[in-house]
Parts: sequence; structure tokens; C-alpha cells
Amino acid sequence: MHFRLGLKTTIIVSSSQAAVLFLRTHDLVFTSRPPLEASKYIAYNQKNMIMAPYGSYWRNVRKMCTLELLSNYVKEAALSGIAVDVSAKVGALRADMTCRMLFGKKYMEKEFGERGFKAVMEEAMELLATFNLADYIPQIASIDLQGLRKRMKAIAKVFDKFFEKVIDEHIQSRMKIEPNTSLISC
Repeated sequence: MHFRLGLKTTIIVSSSQAAVLFLRTHDLVFTSRPPLEASKYIAYNQKNMIMAPYGSYWRNVRKMCTLELLSNYVKEAALSGIAVDVSAKVGALRADMTCRMLFGKKYMEKEFGERGFKAVMEEAMELLATFNLADYIPQIASIDLQGLRKRMKAIAKVFDKFFEKVIDEHIQSRMKIEPNTSLISC
């Protein structure tokens, strides 16, 4: 079934044959997520691992998640009858992978502001998942009827502050290694 939500085309697949066409035969066409207002503010225009368009970066992150989440840790816990908090594991993995890939080191929970990494990421995920009228009717986006843009900008500021700290640390460590290096290089 095909219909429009505001200005967005929406397709509903209700049979297994159609699902095979969409998910197997034409999967590359439908793999990437649509650009949402939340991804503009929170994900730097779809530049994070969740909202990234399909490509080599997305495939590498997926491979790392699969290896980590389906690792011996989960298998051993299951065999031992120990409960595994998958949400906590995914959150910790997301934080760890993001920090290690981008910054080359792990950061502590408290280094993400007074709220902590988990709370900030949970709010970011909630905002990314919330139905936003502005995504479907761009003409009303500037009104911010649901108050989502204000929250998105606040979360983006938390991320920006953290990233500025990381950049400053990087510059400081570089200055220690190469003391005669200027801050601006071409």
C-alpha cells in the first residue's frame, strides 16, 4: 500500500512476497533512513552510526556490533543462567565504540556532563524515535509545535561541549609531543 504522510511517501508491505522484494531483492534502495529533523541536530546531518546512510561505515559498525553483542560474554551468561541487561550492554558498547573510533580512547560516564552519557544518549534516542510533524510537513517546522527542536538543540549542545573537550585534549596532547607546532596547520 502506498500513501503520503504530509509530504513523505510511505509504503506499507503486508505480504511475505512483497517483504522479500523490499528486504532482499531491492534492499539497497530501502536501506538508509530518511533524513529527519532530529538527525539534523543530534546526528550532525546523519553523520552518526545510527542515522548514517548505508555504506562502508555503516557496514563496519554493524560488524562490530554483531561481534560484540553475539560474543562469548552473552553466550556464557546464557549458559550460566545469568540475566543479561542487553540495553545496558548496547549503551555501553555504543559509547565505547563511538569514543574509541572517533577519539582513540574510552571516556568515563561523568565526562559527558552532569547527566552522564547514558541519560544523554537515552534522550537523544527518544528524540530520534519521536514522531515529529516537522519531518512530514516541513512548512510548519519553524513553529516547533511539539517542542522537539528545542530539546534537540539542547542535546546537541551537550554533544558539542563534549566534542570540544575531546578536541582540546587532542590539541594539548599534540602540543606535548610537538611543542613547536602551531595550532593552525595546512
